[in-house]
Amino acid sequence: MPRFSDDELGMKRRITRRDFLDGVAVTAAGAAVAAAVPGVAAASDRGHHGGSHGGHHGGDHGGHHPKAPYPPTENGLRGQQAGSYDVAHSVRDGAFDPGRVTDTRESYDLVVVGGGLSGLAAAHFYRKAVGSRARILILDALDDFGGHARRNEFQVGRTTLLSNGGTVNIDTPSTWSPEAYRLITRDLGVDLKALEATVKRDAYTPYKLRSATLFNSERWGKDRLVIRESGESWESYVTKLPMSGASRAALVRLNTTTEDFYPGLTDAQKKELLARTPYETFLREKIGMDDDALEIVKRGTNGLWGVNVDHVAAADAWATGQPGFNGLGLAHTPWPGAGFTPLMHLAATEDDGNFYFPEGNASLARLLVSKLIPDAFTERRPDWQEIVTAKARYDRLDDRDSSVRLRLSSTAFDVRNEGRRGAVVSYSKGGRSYRVRAKGVVMACWNSVSSYVVPELAADQTAAMRYGVKVPLVYARVALKDWRAFANARVSRVSTPSMYFSSFGLPTVTEIGDFAMPARPELPTVVSLSATPNQPGLRCRDQHKAGRRSLMRTSFEDFEREIRDSMARALGSYGFDPARDIRAITVNRWAHGYAYEYNSLDDPSLFGPESERPYVKARRTVGRIAMANSDAEAFGYTHASFDAAYRAVQDLV
Repeated sequence: MPRFSDDELGMKRRITRRDFLDGVAVTAAGAAVAAAVPGVAAASDRGHHGGSHGGHHGGDHGGHHPKAPYPPTENGLRGQQAGSYDVAHSVRDGAFDPGRVTDTRESYDLVVVGGGLSGLAAAHFYRKAVGSRARILILDALDDFGGHARRNEFQVGRTTLLSNGGTVNIDTPSTWSPEAYRLITRDLGVDLKALEATVKRDAYTPYKLRSATLFNSERWGKDRLVIRESGESWESYVTKLPMSGASRAALVRLNTTTEDFYPGLTDAQKKELLARTPYETFLREKIGMDDDALEIVKRGTNGLWGVNVDHVAAADAWATGQPGFNGLGLAHTPWPGAGFTPLMHLAATEDDGNFYFPEGNASLARLLVSKLIPDAFTERRPDWQEIVTAKARYDRLDDRDSSVRLRLSSTAFDVRNEGRRGAVVSYSKGGRSYRVRAKGVVMACWNSVSSYVVPELAADQTAAMRYGVKVPLVYARVALKDWRAFANARVSRVSTPSMYFSSFGLPTVTEIGDFAMPARPELPTVVSLSATPNQPGLRCRDQHKAGRRSLMRTSFEDFEREIRDSMARALGSYGFDPARDIRAITVNRWAHGYAYEYNSLDDPSLFGPESERPYVKARRTVGRIAMANSDAEAFGYTHASFDAAYRAVQDLV
């Protein structure tokens, strides 16, 4: 429950509110020692892949009032916005009535269902394979392109603020396939080293910012903001925490132990044991953590898997840098006999760095669109630096004179082969149904959607497509008139382990092209918050389903109240006034977020041949219909969506 009244929180201020229902890897302990680059160092949102128009600007948004909707600037409930899922849910429930289906008599070489990174990449790979004259239609149910690679744009006074509404960065490119790497660096022309240099790591240095944890009154008796000094030892830091000596000692042990808990076992034997042990079990039995100590670290795995430490294998926790394993002497190398997720094999090299656009991987989506549709932006084919400030021309995306057309707010409800002529795709837009034809189709939407939309799937393929469950996610972005309260508190990020959102903090400061994120306290900024709704105690897939149901019941007003309340509790004594300081709120709701990644606690197929895993069976091509999206790789990262797109196109051509 909020500690402040609605008046105190500013809930009655004019701001876009939508009560439509439906719908990062930060450990609380780790947030207490976050590095000096807020947002990226704390890794709020990881680099995973990826309807009707929604909203307008309200009085105190500080935004401009465009004549037509411009999706990146829309506030309120975004992401998978209300209305975008109605047709798909109706098809799933067997209740969809398409009415009269109008044959548009349009014929394409390729139709792509899904305008996220995988779908856009599929269109690009197809043109490379068959030629630039190929006619391509891309359909997407949302009102913006990019899928999870979503751009949030705010205008506060004369200041433009950008943030990612979904996938955030280019992750470990040294591990990418040649096709994915060439797409980024050669086809789109992104200079990774130059991109890394756009991040201003020392931007906040003059303000000597620290990290903090908010212990809320409902869980800890009273609201208390505990700040960790730069370089402060764990032994010193835990003395400030409102918990018993035993709980404090366990936190110290977790972060400093060098004990080998499995003496006498080989590297492979240790990994196999950890693969079958929940991380929470390891923390309780080997580290000696109780409920209070676990409360601080239990969400440390949320940003990667969407579940708490109760249902993440200790092996995966070790592989992704969670604490407690320093004494085990494990090698970051694959080992025979175990089926770890691909994360087990992600080891950054000296060639990997902080490759980050201010709007996240929405820049990659925009670069792909500009390459496919030359008139899609006010600047013709902007380069990787110009794309950040280029204005999209949404009225040009579905231009009949363009060889590639992108049709938004369009939900495919029936995709089937049509003999020698290729395939036919039926879709709904604006309450009406239409039909187009193509020589081939790439289903670059979620596997679960394809399972209901492609009627020719074999029973085992349909079951395989429905096996994985997308991870529900919430990325909220809050535009502030200034960040003086952060400067007064001398904090950059606040962990909130016992509240709805896991943390909130200042953005990474970047300067790229004509864009520069403000870095002075008296200037506007955009604060990021993240949450992964789940239900501990269940297996991962059931936790994701429960989290999605909860997310679908949460209104924008509830999100807004939680945001204002948590920030006021943490920073109110340092001058933060939510009624005065908050200028806009965008809640990116992803009821279907990360691709499901298999884990050794739930998925026995990991210990057998890859060909027997559901995601492999799910991606079989059916006639002239091929499957893409990161679901096809069971790996929620940008390069996985590119790999899936490349494979799908090769299956067709």
